[in-house]
Amino acid sequence: MSDEKGKPEGPGAGEHSDGAEVVKHPVLQWPMLAASRTAAGIVLLDKHYRVLWANDAFYALSSCEPSDLVGQAGHSLVRRPSLQSSWFSNEPVSGNWQRVQVNRSGEEGSSHDAFMFENRLPSHQNGASIMWTFIDPCNDAPPVSSGKAHAYPGSLAGMTSVWLFEDRVSHALERAERHDGQIGLLLVSLDGFEVLRERLGDESLDMLQQQVGRRLIQTLRNEDSLSRLGQGRWGILIEQAVTPGSLQTVALRCQEAMEAPFRVGHEAPLLSLSMGIAIYPQDGDMLECLVGSAESAISRSEPANYSFYDSSLRSVLGSRLALKRFVQDALHHPEKNFRVVYQPRVSPHDGRCRDVEAQLRLMHPELGELLPKDFLPLVVELGQAVRLDRWRIELMAAQRVHWQEAGGKLAKLGLSLDVSMATLDQSVADRRPLDVFLRGLNLDLSWLCVELDERAFIDQAAEQMHLLRRLVALGVRLAVSHSGHGPVDIMRLASLPVSRVTLGRGVADAIRQPDTPPARGLEALVRCLEALQLEGVVTGVSTETQRKVAGCLVSGFVQGDGVCEALEAEALTAWLDAGD
Repeated sequence: MSDEKGKPEGPGAGEHSDGAEVVKHPVLQWPMLAASRTAAGIVLLDKHYRVLWANDAFYALSSCEPSDLVGQAGHSLVRRPSLQSSWFSNEPVSGNWQRVQVNRSGEEGSSHDAFMFENRLPSHQNGASIMWTFIDPCNDAPPVSSGKAHAYPGSLAGMTSVWLFEDRVSHALERAERHDGQIGLLLVSLDGFEVLRERLGDESLDMLQQQVGRRLIQTLRNEDSLSRLGQGRWGILIEQAVTPGSLQTVALRCQEAMEAPFRVGHEAPLLSLSMGIAIYPQDGDMLECLVGSAESAISRSEPANYSFYDSSLRSVLGSRLALKRFVQDALHHPEKNFRVVYQPRVSPHDGRCRDVEAQLRLMHPELGELLPKDFLPLVVELGQAVRLDRWRIELMAAQRVHWQEAGGKLAKLGLSLDVSMATLDQSVADRRPLDVFLRGLNLDLSWLCVELDERAFIDQAAEQMHLLRRLVALGVRLAVSHSGHGPVDIMRLASLPVSRVTLGRGVADAIRQPDTPPARGLEALVRCLEALQLEGVVTGVSTETQRKVAGCLVSGFVQGDGVCEALEAEALTAWLDAGD
């Protein structure tokens, strides 16, 4: 039938009284008349995604004119994030709200954020097959389905939109390039997504994904970025403190966050995640390359597991994780797993030993004897540095008492040991600051020299100044341990209650010949230390040339395998006797 004489029957284009073009569909004609006045943008498309009709709200959203819109390809109206790739579907997802940007007519490069919902309609020849509904996020009314509000991807507090995530990754890449830094990109996939969809349905699955997103947000740091990139898929940007180990930790924590059952109605499903990890710059120096590397990594990842784009990292980090677990177990019984050796520090002028450095060794059943550089960073990472330092101090105190009772040369030596800055923390768990702990030993402490990393010492000295002075009052000597890879902060050293500066092996390694810039640099530094009345200790001395150059020390010691290797107490006694 026709509404009035002269107008065609059946599907075709008609005209509303206000001039808006309307599809005359036998089923949809009256709903479209109603939709022409709704606040949501409505677009009807044929099966080829060509526009048949749009309401006034969409014209306002897109700034298009009816004459420009009808017949246009629907995909030219909207833009999805450029992170779209083989891992993310480029096609609209029917039955789910998705974030898009509506291209605005007449404004080059201009677009408007919106939420889009696609419905498949009963197909009719030359008629509407698809309906797109657009919601302006500036409006308060949320999209609804079956009477219940749908959550938008990225709507959780702490989760960014896809565009903001893309923008953050792009800016992070620029910063990393300027500062020669690294960033990490993790792509996360919910395992068994299609099975969950069939089991739970779309609405319950969307609620479940919100719960997953909430757990991921709670797992990550505030400075990390999380975005829901699609159905069952998330992206994580890590920009600070990026190392393969730290990214592995993020992946493991995210997977651990899935261990507790989820709740959806009467269901309590157990979920797992697969993760792909890419690192700038080695895995890609542009956004598309980095995403592609992360996709490649996740394609190789087994369910409930993670994979790096550089597959060799997994093996290296697996070994590191095994060592970390061994160190954790060893710390429960340090007396069974650690031993202490002593490396002499001798005067470069008369060759006499007056001080020794107490060094730890960790005994590993497969790797053998491990040096401090191999396990101390793991001790710090485990938060056990204070515990291990105090055990060492107690052991040194007992050793000192034993040497005094036995008499001999060892009882006359000073003992130095490097400790973590965490040991100076005055709010430790047992509420015994270091000075209180040392007083509990009931010993004269003039033999003890505590060495602390220069940079951490200088950065925290203002907060710990009262404690440092109390330690000096107990007779403890304080030393600054300088790595040798940067300038010594002479001005700050002058304000600290220290009596010694220990120069790392980097200083000695730079000295190949006398009267070279490194050698002259050491001499100049020694003059500065002398003016500040500070002893200098040159460590890592392995050649006679290095030892001769270190002879510029007016007050201090040289130390290294070129002087004497680290020894156990009995062997140290024999070495001292042989030197007489």
